[in-house]
Amino acid sequence: MDYSRYTKNTRTNSYTVKEVSNLTGISVRTLHYYDEIGLLKPTEKSEAGYRLYDDKALEALRQVLIFRELDIPLKEINNPAASNGASSLQRCRAQTYLRCVGM
Repeated sequence: MDYSRYTKNTRTNSYTVKEVSNLTGISVRTLHYYDEIGLLKPTEKSEAGYRLYDDKALEALRQVLIFRELDIPLKEINNPAASNGASSLQRCRAQTYLRCVGM
């Protein structure tokens, strides 16, 4: 994804939850929920307590959205930012294969 058209917080080089919401179409509430369940933790919090996300976190969110598009339940999606996402990727591939062969 090209995030260059969105303005980063120049002091921290991060995006706010609202900016991520506008960028991805995911609601602010959903982003807060992903934080609550540990699926997508903010990169940092501002002095005022606002969640801030960097490009790496946006890439992790992109992976989560791909898995969700393939109907993989949130419980089965690992935190892509905390790991390489291999087990989720393997499940994704297996599920895609089963769909292709009509199972």
